[in-house]
Amino acid sequence: MSVTQPVRSPRRRAPRNTLNPDRILDAAIGLLDRDGAEAFTMRALAEQLGVGTMAVYSHFRGKDEISDAVAQRLLDTIEMPPAGCGEPRAELREVCRGLYRLFTEHPSALQLLTARPQRGDDAIAVIDRMLGLLHRAGLSRADAAYAHVALMQYTVGSALWNTRRARALCREEVRERVRAKLEALPPDRYPALVSLAPELLCAQDDAGRQYEHGLDAMLQGLLGAS
Repeated sequence: MSVTQPVRSPRRRAPRNTLNPDRILDAAIGLLDRDGAEAFTMRALAEQLGVGTMAVYSHFRGKDEISDAVAQRLLDTIEMPPAGCGEPRAELREVCRGLYRLFTEHPSALQLLTARPQRGDDAIAVIDRMLGLLHRAGLSRADAAYAHVALMQYTVGSALWNTRRARALCREEVRERVRAKLEALPPDRYPALVSLAPELLCAQDDAGRQYEHGLDAMLQGLLGAS
């Protein structure tokens, strides 16, 4: 008995002479955000674009060069407040919020910047802006440096935590299992957790608000009460 093999649809080819660096970077960002840096290869990118792998190499020397260009493009999208437009604490808060939005809206940026630290113009500009604002707010040179690292660690860590948690709890049934597990805990053994479970779940589900709550607490601790 013969078995009919499924017919694979031919790969849709890109129109001739339409490939360019901007189109490649757009596709790379989409691929990275969807599948993660671990799945990002030149072959996967070429398939996403509907071209042969060598066509991509005609614009970029390899995956690392594309990754660096993607990171720089994404950093360029950070909405920075106008310099010197207000109180340093408020400006610093907006810079941190811009970084957090970038890392949560484009998980690829978070992966690329932590796996391959960038020192391009945009990355340097963010570092310089944060250090300048911290120093302007009254911190010593050493304290400004430590505060900058602490704020970056908190921002990157929060974005990583929240994007991974959102991915793990993307299905409602998974969320319900987490709620049910908390509700089933013995209150005599975990009195605080059982009592505050609704508030804890609310805080975890509102990731953006939770980040800003922690950011404000950090800024107050680093810079003092406003």
